Amino acid sequence: MVDRTMPPASLRWSLAAVFSSCLGVGLIFGFQPPLIALSLSRLGYSSFAIGAVTAASLIAVILCGPFYPRIIARLGLKRCIVAGIIVAAALLLLMPLWPSVAVWLVLRFLAGCALGVVWIASEVWMNSASGTESRGTVMGVYGTVFSIGIVAGPVLLEFTGTQGAAPFAIGAACLILTLLPLAVLPQMTSVAQEFRPLGALSGALQAAPVVMLAALVAGLVESADLTLLPLYGLQSGLDERAALLLVAVFMAGNVVLQVPIGLLADRYGRRTLLAICALTSCIGPLLLQRCLETPLLLWPLLFLWGGTLYAFYSQGVALLGEAFAVADLPSANTLFVMVYCCGGVIGPSAGGLVMDQWPMWGLPVLLSAAAFLMLGGLLLGAARRRRRA
Repeated sequence: MVDRTMPPASLRWSLAAVFSSCLGVGLIFGFQPPLIALSLSRLGYSSFAIGAVTAASLIAVILCGPFYPRIIARLGLKRCIVAGIIVAAALLLLMPLWPSVAVWLVLRFLAGCALGVVWIASEVWMNSASGTESRGTVMGVYGTVFSIGIVAGPVLLEFTGTQGAAPFAIGAACLILTLLPLAVLPQMTSVAQEFRPLGALSGALQAAPVVMLAALVAGLVESADLTLLPLYGLQSGLDERAALLLVAVFMAGNVVLQVPIGLLADRYGRRTLLAICALTSCIGPLLLQRCLETPLLLWPLLFLWGGTLYAFYSQGVALLGEAFAVADLPSANTLFVMVYCCGGVIGPSAGGLVMDQWPMWGLPVLLSAAAFLMLGGLLLGAARRRRRA
């Protein structure tokens, strides 16, 4: 793993460099889906085809998950991050050469495979370098940086446009630029750790059920919110601009609140903070309908709800570092990400289904129920630990 014998300043530089690469991955996650959607829509492809291309990267992470720990053990963390980002950038450059659903489905799948190993290797690096005393804060910073990248993606499209090869080339260049600190600084070192295959962690759900539940709920509610919240706003009578603003304020809460939540988690306990965040996320969706016509209530609600909701993922990753030994982190982190991606695939479909059946309350009830499931898991886990004590 990361060399914990390095001086504190070098460890901080290593984390800063990994944060930079995470910014690039977040940027592509926010930049590529709308670019793909608009490009394929102009070519006359159906919404289903566009959705399939967009979802290919998440499916790739799920299918390739069993191979990631072995790759990380063989290459080491730094090489995995550098190679994954270079491959993803190269695939992005190839997309405008063959603008079709069939080709882009393959390229998007391969890019998902590459970015998946970057995703997992980055989180393993941060978990092992941060240490117990600051892990929550480090993951809070990670959540903020990644979210800034996602928010910056559509903003970058405003400057590049969506026509021709230029936006693909600029996106690839930005991705490579965020890699430079990790690629060139001499103190950026990592080593391959003792590997334990994924099969040896078949009992990971029993070992850390709350952590894996956090991943599932985070993936489900985040994907459902980002995909369906604008549609919910339109169905509730908002105009298109106001409906899109729902997601913007929601994401702003994620960007601003992750670091304070991480600091509080390090001080008062990550499970305690997760329980508070789960309670907030239970209540938030149920207040949404009543606050839609009152901006002074709506925007603070979305801001707080967005920030606490995204803590499920960032503090869930921090809990991985507590629940698993260093040698098990690549496999455990892979399981965590695979469960998260499964939630990401389920969320929009389940949310769309309940919205069709119950237009005004279906989505809020689904999101509240998912957060309640997280809260129930935390309370059951706490009761179990008390009995063992």
